[in-house]
Amino acid sequence: MPPRSSPTVRQARLGAELRKLREAAGMAAREAGAFLGGNQAQISHIEAGRWGVSAEAGRAVLRVR
Repeated sequence: MPPRSSPTVRQARLGAELRKLREAAGMAAREAGAFLGGNQAQISHIEAGRWGVSAEAGRAVLRVR
């Protein structure tokens, strides 16, 4: 899926919340990307709201905490 040039408000809020959770867990974006089978750039796109995140990936992030 190509990145959004202008994220929706909901996607931006979700991305910001995921970033807070990742940082609270003490994970770098690179580590989170590897954990989810991706890379740092993908995490950056998700946290910026430019890419969506699957329910499965969201649950995986929450389990880390």
